[in-house]
Amino acid sequence: MHRGDGTTWRRDASIAAVAIVVCLAMGLLGQPDWAWSALMSATLVWRRSHPVLFAATATSISAAHLIVDASLLLPGDLILLVGVFSVAANATERARHLGLVFGLLYIVGLGAAVLLDIGFDASAGTGLVVGLIGISMLTAWAFGLLDRRKSEALRAARHRTEMSERDAEVRTRLAAYEERERISDEMHDVLAHTLTSIIVQAESGRAAAPDPGAASVFATISTSGRSALREVRGLLSPADDHALQPTPSLDDLHDLIAGFTRVGTRIAVAVRGEPRPLSPGMSLAAYRVIQESLTNAIRHGGDGPIALTLSWDHGALAVSVRNPVAPSSAHRAVQEHRGLAGMRRRCELYGGELTYARDDAFTVRAVWPLDVIVAGAAV
Repeated sequence: MHRGDGTTWRRDASIAAVAIVVCLAMGLLGQPDWAWSALMSATLVWRRSHPVLFAATATSISAAHLIVDASLLLPGDLILLVGVFSVAANATERARHLGLVFGLLYIVGLGAAVLLDIGFDASAGTGLVVGLIGISMLTAWAFGLLDRRKSEALRAARHRTEMSERDAEVRTRLAAYEERERISDEMHDVLAHTLTSIIVQAESGRAAAPDPGAASVFATISTSGRSALREVRGLLSPADDHALQPTPSLDDLHDLIAGFTRVGTRIAVAVRGEPRPLSPGMSLAAYRVIQESLTNAIRHGGDGPIALTLSWDHGALAVSVRNPVAPSSAHRAVQEHRGLAGMRRRCELYGGELTYARDDAFTVRAVWPLDVIVAGAAV
């Protein structure tokens, strides 16, 4: 198990550099064999990234010094304790068991060398040192195992937290989906059934109306109702059912205006500049802004024609809807409700802006930069 990454390796390299500098300073102060200690200190760079290589290299250097000088290496042999700790904490299970065996063999070999008087004086002090080395290694091994258990517990806790967060997110999405389905069913019952009833009554009225003018009005009601019913069904359909999603665009502007004029609304349409292709979402946004503006003009406007202007120039698409207002409401402050707020969101979604003003007429103006539109179409 290697727990090393770029940050860990740099940190261990810094520790190794500091240890080498300390050994060099001790050498300047007269400490013998400081070069061996510095060489062992250099192996600290692999402490966590390659713990087995680190422990094996440090042990080999210590054994070589033991053979050459027949003495322990201070402070270099302290690196062995770090190696034992690192193997227990960071190595794989198989390498950890092998490291434990080799560590015990090292202690046994050192003890045998003292008992057999091979390069060591079999004194009580030397035996005590060997015993302390063995106890220190076992202690370092135990602390390494504790660090390993702590790291595993932290990873397990982190994993449980991530799984809990994912489960909560899935439950939230499922609840939102179920709520959407419930609302869709209820809205379908209310809107779709009501619109169907209006269409049936309009068709009946057109068939029974003796006056051609009245029959035309009923036909307009029926056509508008069917169009609204298609959009309602599309809006309430599942999100992945693209076949039923409503996709009106500026290409349907003529039909939209025709529907208003059939009920007596006077609309003067002016198109300036050369139209350019738009993305489906952008075209839908422009269509909805015009539709909402014309609806508001009929609902709140005064007598007189509505002026609709589309300008394709100066690197932008500008849509302007201007309708007269009653003298009593002229120059009155405009309160932004759902309709105007919805148009503003549609404009900002594609980098545009919406402005409106009321004096002797109410004017809504939406502007979208064409470079943003083309970028959206390319996506």
